Parts: sequence; C-alpha cells; structure tokens
Amino acid sequence: MKVKKKTAMLISFALGSLIFATTAMADITSKSGYEQFKDSIKTTAEKCSSTFDSYTTDISYVLKDNGNNLVSDNTIQKLNRANKSHETTSIRESLSGGKFTQLFYFDPMTRINQNSGDPTYYVTEFSEPQQDYSYKNPFKEERAADAEKIADAIIGSLKDQVILSNNADGSKDFKGSLNEVQIPTLINALVSFQLKQNFNGNNPDTPSLAKDIFVKEITGSAHVNPEGYLENILGTATIEGKDSQGKEHEITIEVLAKLSGINTTAVNKPDLTGQKVNKQVGKNQGEPQKISNYNKFVGKYSNPIIAEKDGKYVKLGKRVLEIQQIDETHLLGKYYEEYKAGNDPSSGKSQSFSFDAAFNSGDKNDPRGLHFETTGESGEKIIGNMHLEENFGKIYFGFNQTQGAYDSSFSPDLD
Repeated sequence: MKVKKKTAMLISFALGSLIFATTAMADITSKSGYEQFKDSIKTTAEKCSSTFDSYTTDISYVLKDNGNNLVSDNTIQKLNRANKSHETTSIRESLSGGKFTQLFYFDPMTRINQNSGDPTYYVTEFSEPQQDYSYKNPFKEERAADAEKIADAIIGSLKDQVILSNNADGSKDFKGSLNEVQIPTLINALVSFQLKQNFNGNNPDTPSLAKDIFVKEITGSAHVNPEGYLENILGTATIEGKDSQGKEHEITIEVLAKLSGINTTAVNKPDLTGQKVNKQVGKNQGEPQKISNYNKFVGKYSNPIIAEKDGKYVKLGKRVLEIQQIDETHLLGKYYEEYKAGNDPSSGKSQSFSFDAAFNSGDKNDPRGLHFETTGESGEKIIGNMHLEENFGKIYFGFNQTQGAYDSSFSPDLD
C-alpha cells in the first residue's frame, strides 16, 4: 500500500516518538525490566511472523497543535499468515484534505486498491503466486543486532525512569514518563533538528517550527499478556517550539497500537459485484516485462541522415527500418537507406538488407532486445542488435557495417 509523503512523514515521526517512549521502560531498581520489555517485543515479532495463523493490528495516531487536531489516522490491517492474505483499511482526516479512506487487499494471486478519491477498484491478477513481505521478522534482519546496540546506548540511564508491574495472572504492565529535565541534551538536539526538517512550512497539515524547539514530555505504557506478547502500546510526545513570527506551538503526538484477533481474524476479499472495476494482468515476480501487444510495432520507422555542409547541417536522406512481422519469439524486417538526388553516400552505395531477429529470451536484463545475423547485398556478414521501446514507440537498431556517423534511434512514420 502506498502512503502519501506527508502521511509517511507524520507516521515516521509519531512512531519514532512512540519507540523512544516505550523502549525506555524498565524496572526502577534493575535492568531486568528493560530487558523483559525488549523480549516481549521480540516475542511479538516472532509469533506474528511464524506462529500466529491470523491476527489484527490497529494503529492510530493524532497530531495536535495547541490542543487542536491537525491530523488523525487509523489503520486496521487483518492478516492471515496461513493463506498469505491481508486486507488494510485506513481513514485519515486533516484540516487541509478532509477525510480520505483507502482499501488494500492482497493474496498470492490478486491485488486490489481503492480509495475515496476514485470509486474504481483497481485489480491486478497474477498467473503465478506472488511473495508477500508482511510477515518478516525485523529482528532477523542482518543489521538488527547492531541497531539494538545503538538503541541501548542512546537510551542509557533512561531505563531507570520507568515502572514495571508484574500482575498475578502472569501479564506485565510497563508505564513511564520523562520530562524536559530528564531528557538528555543530545536527544533534544537531534529531535529539534529533525522537527525543523519536518515542520518546515511545506506541509499544510503542520505548523512551521523555526526556533526554541525541545521535547517537553514523553509518556508511554504497554501491556504484555501472560503469553509474552504485546497487546497494546500507548505513547504520547509533547514538543514545544516557535514559528518564524515568534508564535508558540505545543505539538502533541499520540500513538496507540493494538494487537488482537489471534488465530480468529478473517481476511475477506472485497465483493466487487456492481462496482466499477479496472482489471489488469500483473508482472510475476522475477519475470521479465513482456510486450503487451507485438503487432503495434509492425510498420515503418526512420531517422534522418545528416551531414555538415558549408558550415551547416543538412539532410542527405533517411534510414528506413520496416518491421514486417513480429511475435513473442522473433521479428522479420528490412533495413535500407534513401538519399536525395545528388547526395550519394560516401561509399557510393546505400545499404540494404533483410533480417530475421530473435528475442533475447534468456536475458532478464533486456527482455525486449533482439539479435540477428544476415548477409548484405554484396555478400558481407552483418551482425546486429535491436531493442523495442514500448513506452515511446521507438526502436533502437544497430549493426556492424554502418557507414560514417550513425543514429541508432528509429521513430515510427505515423504520417
């Protein structure tokens, strides 16, 4: 699912504030609470990627300026790991853009998109099952261990500012808060720098912060159930700063994440009966992009033969490429040159030959490329290559017996 740039910026900042708040949670007298919280995060990631057959995630955030809502977003994703399908619905409301909803559905053979700005359901169907990356465990990525060490170093003594409660049923509750005095100067400086980049006046949903930016308070809480995985996390960050006119702004970001529906979540493919639908055949992963319609390349192509004469460029004639027949395996064509009267080629003879070019079926880097070998009118061996450019209708055509300056780009004669 694609996310608008301004939405992605807000989400990244909100989640960053949440992570900062929650990863500082620890037992007030020892490091064990912090380590237990990290373990619960890792346990949750592992279960979601390898144990749970299905589950639902519900993530919402609210961005406020001086108590007034600027942006709110709620995204619910239902995942079925057993059949590798998932559906996502999101609702976003902002002062500048009103209400915007979006739907995304995926299974190995189908992808469906629809949003409130367009009633059309865009459906992509595949001929082979597609791989989905929604179930990967981020802690098993190559650089995860290094990132964890960096996080530990940055958090430092902040681990000791939070309370861990062990409940009678085996669940755990983490709670904590940090004020501006407790937040290290380095972290405040980094946050100030980042906020100046994000709250720069270019986004109509956020104020422009120019100076005196600092983190005023961060609070967080989390609940880990008896099975050791997180059921919900709540984080709030309050930042203060001034715009270029000196007006004070108190920016508040609230993020709530919930995990539910373990092994009971149902993922439903949208019912498109009576809906406006746009269907297309998708490119399978690892499959070269095939030409959608070979016959559209049949016809005549040309480019001018140009030379410098009396300090000016003049047209001596043109090179002509005729595509006579084409299918998914080969192409039949003819190349020749036409000169204007009195503008004979320097060799005294124009070139002309027919060829049968085969597609480079084994070359994934150039699936629209072809190669050929043929014989010219004088018996010379001609070896050439072609490339079909579908977007612009051009053909790139080169061979080893060209004369003088040669232009390999041929455009269709449409007149």
